[in-house]
Amino acid sequence: MSTPQRAKARRTASRAFMVITVAWLVGVFGLIIAWLLAPGSLPEGQCSGLGFGCTLTPRDSIQFAGFFSALPVTIFWFIAGAIATSLLGRFSTLSWRWIALISLGICIASGVLAVGAVVILF
Repeated sequence: MSTPQRAKARRTASRAFMVITVAWLVGVFGLIIAWLLAPGSLPEGQCSGLGFGCTLTPRDSIQFAGFFSALPVTIFWFIAGAIATSLLGRFSTLSWRWIALISLGICIASGVLAVGAVVILF
């Protein structure tokens, strides 16, 4: 592979990886907005907390789920995205938009698998 082709492959992969990063940031900001908008209390007559028949408030539930799933999803998301974009950028003739779309689908699938693994383990 000549130098101009390598540069084009790197440019294509970096553009596609930027799309993946922006999609991840949109998800993080969406989770933060959901946490901010969620009610911090339960209806009257229900106790909040863990155990003894009590339940978490919606705000605490989002925080609890984010605590257990944020790190695995982030790790799987970026590893799968880096592998997909680099391989597709190097060995395919697709435009960077298609590479980004395919890589984003792979990232979403790996994120779903990471959440499933967390649910199974805990």
